[in-house]
Amino acid sequence: MPELPEVEAKRRYIERTSLGRRITRVKVFDERILEDVSPRSLSRRLSGSEFEQVKRRAKFLLITTSADRTLLMHFGMTGDVLFDEEGHEHPTSDRADFEFADRSVLHFTDHRLFGRIALYDTIDENGVPDIAKLGPEPLDRSFTLKRFKEVLARRNTTIHQVLMDQELIAGIGNIYSDEICYQAGVRPDRKPRDLSEAEIGKLFDKMKWTLRRAVELDADLDDHADVFLIPNRGKGGICPHGHALESKTIGGRTSWFCPTDQK
Repeated sequence: MPELPEVEAKRRYIERTSLGRRITRVKVFDERILEDVSPRSLSRRLSGSEFEQVKRRAKFLLITTSADRTLLMHFGMTGDVLFDEEGHEHPTSDRADFEFADRSVLHFTDHRLFGRIALYDTIDENGVPDIAKLGPEPLDRSFTLKRFKEVLARRNTTIHQVLMDQELIAGIGNIYSDEICYQAGVRPDRKPRDLSEAEIGKLFDKMKWTLRRAVELDADLDDHADVFLIPNRGKGGICPHGHALESKTIGGRTSWFCPTDQK
């Protein structure tokens, strides 16, 4: 599932390609992608307006329009966006097209149909149900070490589960939780109460560093296997220091870690 860095890359892509273009029509090819809005209503309420701003909140994109509405995109496991300047593309698994007056198109694709699109008659993100219950953004300056310690102090689950809990910290999923724990040298199955002050501080610092660096790289870490765990996750994988990885089911999810480098 796309996590904070991947969704931020999609946000920048839409910002670069699709803002300021007047929408003439929205074509929906599979209604299962929509939540609480019909294809006809989606097209009618967006037609004639422009995408003005696109913001990421956790794993969601919020696109505000000149008609004071907010389009929400969630990418599930396989969702993506593709901008077509000429309007000639017919991408695989195309689920919805946002057609612009200049004949360009923004395609929303999703092979497995776990993503979704919704529309709200507000530009206040607190009026969007999925957003209102989210925890703080880990990269916000306001999310300090003190606040991180407060989050940890309230939980008796594992570090892995705390990092993935969207109501505690927004935007981190299974993959980046593994990466943060690896970079901090902490096993994902440890509990917060068992961490030293130094380990908590390192976990906090590496959370910020990992997410920032992944955003800088547009979440494309494949060429950085000497630094990141993510390109090496999986059976037979080795960590950047050459040690064999192990997996463990934590909170119903498969976590990968290095038993040599993580204590």
